[in-house]
Amino acid sequence: MSDVELFNVWTEVSGADEAERFYRCVKEKTKGLHISKRGFRLTFKHKNGRAVWVCRGNEKHTDFQQWLPKISEVLAFGLADFIMETQERSIAERLISKACSVMEQDEIEKVKRIFMPLLDQHVMGQQGMRERRRNTLAGGLRKDLEEVHFFSLEGIIRFRIKQYRQELQELVEYAIDEFWMDRQYEEFMGLLKYFVFFQEAKVPLVHLVHKGSHEFRVFDASFNPLPVQKDEQVVVEMPGLELEMDIEDMIVSTLISISPEKVLLHTRTPDLPIISTIRNIFEDKVQICHQCPECEVLRTGLMTGLDASDLGNYNNC
Repeated sequence: MSDVELFNVWTEVSGADEAERFYRCVKEKTKGLHISKRGFRLTFKHKNGRAVWVCRGNEKHTDFQQWLPKISEVLAFGLADFIMETQERSIAERLISKACSVMEQDEIEKVKRIFMPLLDQHVMGQQGMRERRRNTLAGGLRKDLEEVHFFSLEGIIRFRIKQYRQELQELVEYAIDEFWMDRQYEEFMGLLKYFVFFQEAKVPLVHLVHKGSHEFRVFDASFNPLPVQKDEQVVVEMPGLELEMDIEDMIVSTLISISPEKVLLHTRTPDLPIISTIRNIFEDKVQICHQCPECEVLRTGLMTGLDASDLGNYNNC
């Protein structure tokens, strides 16, 4: 008895390169399986802008029933890889455009810049996000192969693979949430900068000693230690405005409460985000100390009970 046609899957391709990718994605999954010895045969054709994979099988072969699920699984994962390599970004961009339809174009571009790296992210709990999407997509394609048998990928992408689309949609929503959080942070930083600019100075100078990460010590002009504020809330008072703000970085709320005219910042890592945040908020009030002779002692905290007699006068460093 001759072989029967089991599966026939085709896609429109833009040229030989895309056809080669369609061929490779499926062919790589069959390596080492020796499917011809199991009664199956996969053939590939590319003609007139269409690439086709056809699977035929011998129903009388002793391995046919046992290997049929394996063949559909192999083909499904090959098709999934092809879709993710060639179609996933365009699918995601359409989802973004729909979800962000009321946003400005520059805002949409910012969402895309947040979203696109997520497509290649490898860790999400115990399973990579990309691998999870691949398994979801392959599972849906395998079901389609077993139910429909003959179809175009374009039709499947448009009308089925709903669970796969849902996972992409969740990533889109996450990226949009991140965008709005970033926007709120930028607006909050702008308000803090505005307040600091108009805030009346209470002390002429503070020394801000960066010990590492988010750990700081604060001293007055005579190197008497000042307490770091424990409460993350700070009251912002301007003419006609009084706000109570929650400030995540305690050192920022401390500096706002102290309200120095000048901040001499001792650090070995001026490019850290927290240092950039301080410089961004306090702008020209902040001066980075590069040559203070006791900076190493200050930063590492090797001395305790620092005062002017221990360290000398560093108002001119």
